[in-house]
This record gives sequence, C-alpha cells and structure tokens, in this order.
Amino acid sequence: MAAISPESFSIDSLLFERRMKKCFAPPQPRLVCDFKFPLPKTELVQKFHVMYLGVTSVIRPIGMDVINGAIDCLMSSTGKEEWTPVVLSIADTTLAVMKEKEEEEALVECRVRFLSFMGVGRDIHTFAFIMDTGHQHFQCHVFWCDPNAGCVSEAVQAACVLRYQKCLVARPPSQRAGSSTSPTSDSVTRRVTTSVKRGVQSLIDTLKTKKQPPELPQQ
Repeated sequence: MAAISPESFSIDSLLFERRMKKCFAPPQPRLVCDFKFPLPKTELVQKFHVMYLGVTSVIRPIGMDVINGAIDCLMSSTGKEEWTPVVLSIADTTLAVMKEKEEEEALVECRVRFLSFMGVGRDIHTFAFIMDTGHQHFQCHVFWCDPNAGCVSEAVQAACVLRYQKCLVARPPSQRAGSSTSPTSDSVTRRVTTSVKRGVQSLIDTLKTKKQPPELPQQ
C-alpha cells in the first residue's frame, strides 16, 4: 500500500472543506431589477368655463361671414338668461361641451377631424366652431367667453395643429414627402389648420384695433 504524504492529505482536506462550505452556504440574495416600463402619456385636456348660446345650421363649412352670421342669429334669438353655463373640454381628438354640474354626460361632442372652421366673432367675447356632421350638413356652435375668447381660440388651434402632426406621423414615409393624391382626412385637416389660423389672426387684428389709442385732434 502506498503511503500518503502529509502534503497531499492537507490539500485533499482543504478541497473537501471548500466543497462542504459551498453545499451548506446560505443562498446568496438574487439581484432583482426594479425596472418600470414608462406609462403611456395622458392626453392633454384643457377646460374652460363658458356660456353656451346654442347651435344653428349653416350653409357652408368655412368662412368668417358664416361664423358671424351664426353668432348674430343666436345672439338676437336668445337672452342671456337662456344661455347655459358649460365646461368646454378641448383635447387633440375631441371637443366636448358639458354642463358644469354634470360633466359625466356631454351635450356636444365634436371630433377634431370633423371641425371645419372656428373663429372669434366681432365681439371678442364670442367664439364659434363649425362641425361637419356629414351629408353636406354643417352645424355652428356658439359660446360667450370671459374675459375674452382668446384662450379658447388658441386652445382649439393647438388641438387642430397637434391632430395634424399626428396624421403626418401616422402616414407612411413615402406619403410624408408629398404625393399627387392625398386622403380626404388629410385635406380636411389641412383645411382646418388653415381656418383656425385665420380665426386666431382675426382675433389678433380685433384686439389690435380695440387697443389703438384715439387720435388726438390737430392743433
């Protein structure tokens, strides 16, 4: 029988001891990655407390003359006591008119893509937008805003521009650069974007006119 040297015995003992430690060692804590996926961004909604004069049918989907005619019609046919206090909720997808104390149910809902025109009336407190309801039928909704309709008009314009940008992003790359034919929805969106810019420019011109100081009499 071969003799076992003390050195080899000590090495075997160390290896055995290490194996035993590994077997009976307490489990190491596992690294848990606390990663959270980003939540989808909520849709930006702006709300305004305004007075709702009502709705009237109009013959054309665009035009400041159409807007002013609808405003004059409702202003002359209704009294202030008949106006309804509402919350005008403006998002990039929908315009909603809700009673102040009953916001769960909307009186009017207008998809932004069906908004054909908007504008501030001759009185800077008045604001109106035209909705295309289909089959060549158009409705104009009129509001009275305090202290003026500027903020409401800008919010509607921003919603239309954002909607237009989303339409561009959703289009295939080949169509973004421009094509000879464009879908009907895109043409409507371009028309809305142009119309709202005209409405805001009309508001700016009106405010400038009202802020001009009176001319001094010549000496």
